[in-house]
Amino acid sequence: MVNYQYTYLIGNFLGLIVWVFLFLKRKDTRKEMLVISILFGIAGLLTQPIYLLDWWRPLTITGTAVGIEDFLFGFVIGGVAAVVYEYLFRKRIKIKKVKKIIERKRDINLLFLFFLLAGIFILSVFILRINTLIASILGFGIPTLIIYYRRKDLIKDSILSGILTLFIAIVIYNILNLITPGFFDEFWFFQNVGRVILMGVPLEEYIWYFLAGSFIGPLYEYWKEGELINMRR
Repeated sequence: MVNYQYTYLIGNFLGLIVWVFLFLKRKDTRKEMLVISILFGIAGLLTQPIYLLDWWRPLTITGTAVGIEDFLFGFVIGGVAAVVYEYLFRKRIKIKKVKKIIERKRDINLLFLFFLLAGIFILSVFILRINTLIASILGFGIPTLIIYYRRKDLIKDSILSGILTLFIAIVIYNILNLITPGFFDEFWFFQNVGRVILMGVPLEEYIWYFLAGSFIGPLYEYWKEGELINMRR
């Protein structure tokens, strides 16, 4: 019988390989990666108790409901989704220097999106009693649409970041399934969302990773009011 206690950690380490590769390849995106990774690492710890209600219940190396794996998961997905588009399409961010009062305004815009996402997610789960899949769709989707409305130039970045993040996740999941086969059946609550498997991965994972990548991909550029421009050859 497969020991699934290390499955979640191994999956994070597979993602960390991609993270380290992107971090080493582009010096100019390292600050962006670290900032977004830390933000979503913390978010991973805070949101995991909610996802445990009806999405999945993975084992951790400490045997606790929430573990270091949850921070690593958010850390990895945040950093990879933030810069994968910039790396593959050779883009860099041009940020204008502004006065501190403008920087504070930018920070408020970022906080607004985070509080909106958190508010929609928590309200949907605990007040409206919607499952976490639908809550995630609303939580990621509405703030992303706000980015689209305010920064139409970031729509391409967003959509392609979502697609690329999803592709990386599918590859990692399939590698992980070779290492620890059957972990989806062990961890996932299929009775709550239905058992639809595409290329070895549950359908709800496709939705979550695409939406997460679509939100995270343009987030730093939106926050800093930066412009994506082509890198010189």
